[in-house]
Amino acid sequence: MTLTRRAFLASVPAAALAAGIRVRGEEGSGMCLAYTSFAVRMLQGRDILKSTAAALPASALLDLCVRFGAHGAQIDWSQIESHDPAALAALKARADRDRLKLELSVPASCLESPQAYGDMVKTAMALGVTHVRVALLYGRRYESFKTRDEWTAWHAKWAAQLQTMKPVIEAHPVVVGLENHKDHLSTELAALLHSLNSPRIGVCFDFGNNLSLLEEPQQTLETLAPFVVTTHLKDMAVKPTADGFELSEVPLGEGILPLAEMIATLRTHRPDVPMCLEMLTRDPLQVPYKTDRYWIALDRPAPEALAAFEHHVLSRPSPNPLPHITGLAPADQIALEDELVRRCMEYGRRTLQL
Repeated sequence: MTLTRRAFLASVPAAALAAGIRVRGEEGSGMCLAYTSFAVRMLQGRDILKSTAAALPASALLDLCVRFGAHGAQIDWSQIESHDPAALAALKARADRDRLKLELSVPASCLESPQAYGDMVKTAMALGVTHVRVALLYGRRYESFKTRDEWTAWHAKWAAQLQTMKPVIEAHPVVVGLENHKDHLSTELAALLHSLNSPRIGVCFDFGNNLSLLEEPQQTLETLAPFVVTTHLKDMAVKPTADGFELSEVPLGEGILPLAEMIATLRTHRPDVPMCLEMLTRDPLQVPYKTDRYWIALDRPAPEALAAFEHHVLSRPSPNPLPHITGLAPADQIALEDELVRRCMEYGRRTLQL
């Protein structure tokens, strides 16, 4: 069932719609906000896999972080309008003024040559950034590859490239977090990181992405927590369909993830790990695991493993409609985005003690 405009407007406090949402109180929040939490604004109706965040400049993202009471911002490379030293110094001064710690999300192309990596590090250092997030695959494994050989070649390319770049990465103070971005199973990503064995290369741990690869959250957590560098904090909800299930980001505490337990586990491995909220406001993601196409680049799990996933995850469908933006007017899409982020920040402060 789609969340209609009428139902959405009924769920939003009147004061928030009338006056905007500013929740940065005297205590603020220990969370930072990933640029993708404002996908409606940055994409302006475009597909998130076919666009960049440039429509929402870094300065506008920082405005939103202050408005929602965040402790920091994860800025995308495309949001930086100028890499001129004076422009970067001004951006850092702005962040310092509002006590915002900055992270960067950088394209995988930064890992393709020493020159590209060095240029990225110069920008990171100018902004006071100590770790960056990288998605090796800007897509989804079960959609991006047409054959198993394509996946194997892609994985082999990056395994070799990261080994080549390892001494370059280790020559700089910036730490790289490779996101589990609907590409590698957690065991595959952990094996890659074990082979690299580098203190400068770890994981940007996304709390929910590997549900799309039929992994139970506890498995993903236990496998990747030792490598955590930074995070994409989120909660997820599911709705079974004829071909598989729908998967959506939902406000923290309204989904199926054991967030407090997951955060505690991550902090046992890195006590200062940032909690960077990624509340993507969009239509639900389709995960058609009951189709043959889904399995082209994946091994089918043992029947008992699939049954366990269905029992532990898909047997807990959301009691509420999953968020949708299709059918909402642009202003209502932004209002929905604001409301979902606001609820996440409130839950993070009050319940998760972030």
